Amino acid sequence: MRKIGFSIVGLTLPNGRRKEGNVKILGALVILSWTMLNACAASHKVFPPAVMTGVDRNFDFAQWRTASDESETKKVQLGGRIVRSQTSDDTVTIVVAQLPIAEHPVYGPKDNKKHNGEFVITYQGNIEVSMLQRGNRVMVVGTTRPWKVVTVDDISRSFPIVAAQCLHFWNTQGRDIADFPNYQAGYVPLRQETDCVTTPTP
Repeated sequence: MRKIGFSIVGLTLPNGRRKEGNVKILGALVILSWTMLNACAASHKVFPPAVMTGVDRNFDFAQWRTASDESETKKVQLGGRIVRSQTSDDTVTIVVAQLPIAEHPVYGPKDNKKHNGEFVITYQGNIEVSMLQRGNRVMVVGTTRPWKVVTVDDISRSFPIVAAQCLHFWNTQGRDIADFPNYQAGYVPLRQETDCVTTPTP
């Protein structure tokens, strides 16, 4: 996302006086425009069209979780909140609490205050540590795999797996994406990152 900077130094009238009131109005308009720009930027799809080719648009997450012996693989797009993660050699394992993917007011996983179930993302490659923080939002496009026991942070549990082709992270640190760029009466930039591999994790 490009950074846009503004410099407001005031307006000078013909008599040499500066009309500071207009500066305040202009400043408010700049802030409003910046907020709208961020909203538009956040609403765009985060993965290239080629990555989305073949994604099952009618994938039923709840049904997938109950079918523990499901052997058929599907290409899916899922979103959620990071619960915990672990990096071992060149493989990243992420336990994710599933969240619905919202279109408005911004695009991305949105907390619906429900327990939708958890799944695991496996990714072959390197991911910046800050993006793997608990509470961050993540979206994955990848291939489903059968349930298996996964150990993360010395906790072993059985999860359904998605072998990632591409991942997109929002470094929200537990907050909703819609809370940005304004949070607690201040401007807080939202860092994002997309990571892709050529082939999914085997």
